[in-house]
Amino acid sequence: MDSVGVVNLRTTVSGAFRRSSSAIGIVIVVAFTVMILSTAYHMLAFSPTEFVEKPDVQEYENALENISVMDDWTRTQYYWSHNLRVAGICAVGTPAYFGFNSVVATNYMIGMSLTYYYHLYGSTSMLAVSAMFFMHGLLELTGIYIIAAVSLRVAWNLWKGLGGLVAITGKEGKHWSWKLTKWEKREICKHKGTIKLLLSDFITLFAIGAFFIFLAAPIEAYISPEMGAIFFATPVLAVAFLAVVGLIYAYIAARGFNAMRRDLKFVWKEMRLAFKGKWRPAQLSFLIFMIFFVMMLLRIML
Repeated sequence: MDSVGVVNLRTTVSGAFRRSSSAIGIVIVVAFTVMILSTAYHMLAFSPTEFVEKPDVQEYENALENISVMDDWTRTQYYWSHNLRVAGICAVGTPAYFGFNSVVATNYMIGMSLTYYYHLYGSTSMLAVSAMFFMHGLLELTGIYIIAAVSLRVAWNLWKGLGGLVAITGKEGKHWSWKLTKWEKREICKHKGTIKLLLSDFITLFAIGAFFIFLAAPIEAYISPEMGAIFFATPVLAVAFLAVVGLIYAYIAARGFNAMRRDLKFVWKEMRLAFKGKWRPAQLSFLIFMIFFVMMLLRIML
């Protein structure tokens, strides 16, 4: 690749991250909030005996048993198959906000799994497993967060665009129709550049996220278990490593803080207009988001 190609690639990647910085920040904040709350809930709401009797905990134990009998290479292949399949489903399920909801459900399960080691083996084991998890999770979770963020951005703009299409074709009491007038076609064509850029960002960030997930699999199979033993023997090292991980994610979220605040203010403004009975295209995005989000919460709770 020549120097011009390198510059173009760098510009494409940096632009995709910059335009998705708000969504990435939101995903990271939500993910770690859910993880912390899930851990606290499972630690405080259940005794060790009650905890291990939960159906989802028993499913987790069965999964651990199945993985424990695999050799390192088989585990690597399993992680590639499972994690990349989930990434693919996140892409396909973009209109249903599957990526974002998958992050929420995954981090809920992470909190539960960390509590599993706390109830069964004590706080030192929980600390060591937490650090061991982020040894590969720094790549794996980051890849998942990137994919979830760009799919969240695409889904939001998709439904917002459809809401705008309804608004354009239904002006002045006109019945909505797939048959567009010349003026309506011109209005829609104005957004072609935005759509192309959005698709380019989606492909770019999905590829990067999937690459991170791919790299994480052999680390999870070969390196993380060895580091887990070291973290268990040296808890101070585990604390230091987790602190570094926390700073990394805090830095990434902070980079998109201004954009995140701007977008959240916009969403709040749109919701206030909705309560006043004033239609805006972004309200359709929020409505669809809430439908699938509530469905995901019900699935976790039930």
